[in-house]
Amino acid sequence: MEFEQTHLVIGNLQIRYYGIIVVVALLAGAYVASWLAARSGRDSDHIWGGLTWAIIPGIIGARLWFILFPPISLVAGCGIEGEVCQNTAWFLENFFDRESGAIAIWTGGLGIFGGMIGATLGVYLYLSHWHNRIIGLFTTILTPLLWALQLLNWLVDKAVGVLRGKDVPSFRYQRPASAFPDGGMPLSPWLDIAAVSIPLGQAIGRIANYVNQELYGTPTNLPWGIQIPRDARVAPYESLIDYPIDTLFHPIWAYEAIWSLIAFYVLWRIYHQYRDRLLSGDILLLYIAQYSFVRFLLEFLRVEIAVIGDTGINSSQTITLIGFLVSVCLLIYRHRSTPNAADVEAERGEGAQPAATQD
Repeated sequence: MEFEQTHLVIGNLQIRYYGIIVVVALLAGAYVASWLAARSGRDSDHIWGGLTWAIIPGIIGARLWFILFPPISLVAGCGIEGEVCQNTAWFLENFFDRESGAIAIWTGGLGIFGGMIGATLGVYLYLSHWHNRIIGLFTTILTPLLWALQLLNWLVDKAVGVLRGKDVPSFRYQRPASAFPDGGMPLSPWLDIAAVSIPLGQAIGRIANYVNQELYGTPTNLPWGIQIPRDARVAPYESLIDYPIDTLFHPIWAYEAIWSLIAFYVLWRIYHQYRDRLLSGDILLLYIAQYSFVRFLLEFLRVEIAVIGDTGINSSQTITLIGFLVSVCLLIYRHRSTPNAADVEAERGEGAQPAATQD
């Protein structure tokens, strides 16, 4: 067993600390969400089910976002003879390159915005009327395996029945039945729960950026600045003459982690104390507004930014500006007049159960 800076080596197996931290972040956020769901009178198993459906679309979306909006360090050489250019076209042309191609997610390169969009799509499919259709499709594909497993279970029961002198009914394949409602379930109440727990996962997950020596900002003289090794720096900060090894950089990962912890606490309090005054989806909009606000500001300090094509426009600031304006405008529009209790209850989609009895 050998410990490296970014991974643990056991024989030929490499276990990256980045992956471990991300998994811990996911589990922590899901645990909080399941606790909130149970306290709200909902089936907390749907949190874990939704997470399962969100993982693969989330990873695909995160990688796709990185490919569409690669950081400036990868596209800096585009148009310069002899320089490496890893823009969107290069990723698509080298899709199956296992070292740094589009499928090489193990080498890094995931965009949080694409991950959120993909994960939301997965949760939507889980909660919507598509749930039973998708499960039915997979059940049909896996029918031979399910048939074999049921037959094996029947043979065991038959053998035990013979030994005990009991009759066992003849074998009959039973297609798995789904207890999930055919019409699906409302999406926004579950997204409100997710909006409370996601900041906790983000706070933990940002530690992984520190392990990888990434997500840092411009040089600073502040006492909490961090040193970044030369091989982890991007232009123009690789020069040890202009930026000696003891140069300190803004720890963007820490700023976002601290902000996320504060956001988690505030949204937690809002969910428990004020959600009876809010409409379903309001807490999600609050989450989008607060994260868009801080991310927009942090992008001014960040050195490894991503731009939209050849425009030079920061893609993260563009999407966060849109997210902030849309979420704030929706909040204002939805509360342009004071809704009565019946309207709030109907919008929240929580049936006839009084909000005061859900904690």
